[in-house]
Amino acid sequence: MKPMLTVRDLHKHFGEHEVVKGVDLDVSEGEVVVIIGPSGSGKSTFIRCLNSLEEPTAGTVVIDGGESIQAGNRRALARLREDVGMVFQDYTLFPHMTVLANMTLAPVKLKRASRADAEREALALLERVGLQHKADGYPSELSGGQQQRVAIVRALAMKPRLLLFDEPTSALDPETVGDVLNVMKGLAAEGMTMIVVTHEMGFAREVADRVVFFADGRIVEMGPPSQMFTAPKEARTQQFLHSVLH
Repeated sequence: MKPMLTVRDLHKHFGEHEVVKGVDLDVSEGEVVVIIGPSGSGKSTFIRCLNSLEEPTAGTVVIDGGESIQAGNRRALARLREDVGMVFQDYTLFPHMTVLANMTLAPVKLKRASRADAEREALALLERVGLQHKADGYPSELSGGQQQRVAIVRALAMKPRLLLFDEPTSALDPETVGDVLNVMKGLAAEGMTMIVVTHEMGFAREVADRVVFFADGRIVEMGPPSQMFTAPKEARTQQFLHSVLH
């Protein structure tokens, strides 16, 4: 099966400091890959390199067999913006715009959808996550969990082929985490290709097709959850999982 995403020898430096150190990764269509690892290991920088929010220092990122995504390749970057959605830990909703306006902005501006079509699809997506009654409200009127559910369906409004999640529950109150994870579980069940950076080990166990352990800017080990959580091979993986699971 041809990979949806191909990453080869990806490096990212900030000045003298190398944060991502030669990462290779293939992700198949419909696969859910969950990236775990200690704070400061480069997980978030890596995932931000996949959609050019951070420009890689070296290496290649290819979506669905297309052109390598590089800063000067406008055609590849334009396709990237359409094919890859991103959900951040801090929601990134525009505070001065209603929920509905937040959701329709990109489809109208980037995909040239009519406002009527964009609003109809946005309302259907909000209904899917139980928030259609909040369409005319503003982000400040929503709880953190509600804002994050809006952020997820806002990304879906662009009809992406790949969704990236950067610790989507880390800023939430514990009682709202479950609502967001349930939306993500539903997407996984429907076959959405997803890469998720998270500290939610239960989600990784239940939903991931593959778990990637990231440390010191590198992939240390990867495998199915059944193997990674019961019999990890690498000492660094064993140490991390022992600390977070016990």
